[in-house]
Amino acid sequence: MQAQSELRNLPPVLREMVTRGRPEYERAIRGVHWGDAAIYVVTSARSLPAGLAAACAFEDLLGCVAAVREASSFLAYSLGALRTGSMVILISDEDPKVLEAAKAATQRGAQVLAVARAASPVSAAATRLFPLPEVAGSPAAGITEACLQHVAAGYLALLTAKLLKRPHRLLERLEKEWNAIPDHLDSITNHLVDVVRATAAALRPSFATFWVGDGYYHAAAEGAAGLAQRRGSCPSLGSDLAHFRCDLLPNLSQASGVVFLSGSQSRTRKAVAELAREAKARGANVLCITGSNDHDLIREAHSTLLIPDLAELPASVLSLTVAGWMARELATAPRDARVPRGRAAVSAPQKPSGRVG
Repeated sequence: MQAQSELRNLPPVLREMVTRGRPEYERAIRGVHWGDAAIYVVTSARSLPAGLAAACAFEDLLGCVAAVREASSFLAYSLGALRTGSMVILISDEDPKVLEAAKAATQRGAQVLAVARAASPVSAAATRLFPLPEVAGSPAAGITEACLQHVAAGYLALLTAKLLKRPHRLLERLEKEWNAIPDHLDSITNHLVDVVRATAAALRPSFATFWVGDGYYHAAAEGAAGLAQRRGSCPSLGSDLAHFRCDLLPNLSQASGVVFLSGSQSRTRKAVAELAREAKARGANVLCITGSNDHDLIREAHSTLLIPDLAELPASVLSLTVAGWMARELATAPRDARVPRGRAAVSAPQKPSGRVG
């Protein structure tokens, strides 16, 4: 129940971010010159999934090139490419290598925007701050931290796109769905307790678990794999579709568990369904987290956790939350709490309760 208790505190924090926090976020974005140069997203090893989400969102919503670098790699190979006015986005709090990267980029005249807590050393070294909220009692390596970084990365790109490309009908629709995320999370936390626990128990006997997605869902898959690995459960690995198809799929067996993250509006949902079919044919225990209209993937999975049908960016936040919750339960679920390999689909309510602040 620890994971569920942690997740109950998340919706109010997200409501605060999209209401009272928005003016500060917009000031940070307006304080940066967004030119045509490539954007560097620099992360710690733990915040790399959020970096992947940021890069995907900037490329998708603004059509600009975004390169993700772990801080050590950035310092070793990318500093020479920086020019005065280059854009560097940092996602981390306490990692000393990220702090070193912030100082080095600033010295080279780059614009450094930190996605971090206001009191962190990284924030002090940056030229602009996109602040992460403080959540009392939240572990630094927990679901809340992973979700907040993913949300901040997506929100940064969404607000930047709105400020630079307004007015835009698709962005207005995306923002409306984005603002509904806290209500959807409330519904998920209240209604999926038993099925998340049972699905995690079904994965627990696996020798290894693979979390697979593409684009935004790849970022969520990497985040879930990191949470599972840090909890000390069975070996867990996040992967995109290409890596899974070429390097992991040939080695699957009945001792493997595969969780596919996708959505009804995913642009790669057909490719995901094909991979799920091949994984099932090799005897793997195939589960998926997706929307109710993703019929092909649901048909191929042994068990399905349904999330609301949203655009890819907000849906990836919900996917990360459910997958991270499952990952946390993997280490604590009782061994006899297993579900058979039949088709089981459980849906979060499509109409969230309450109103968005």
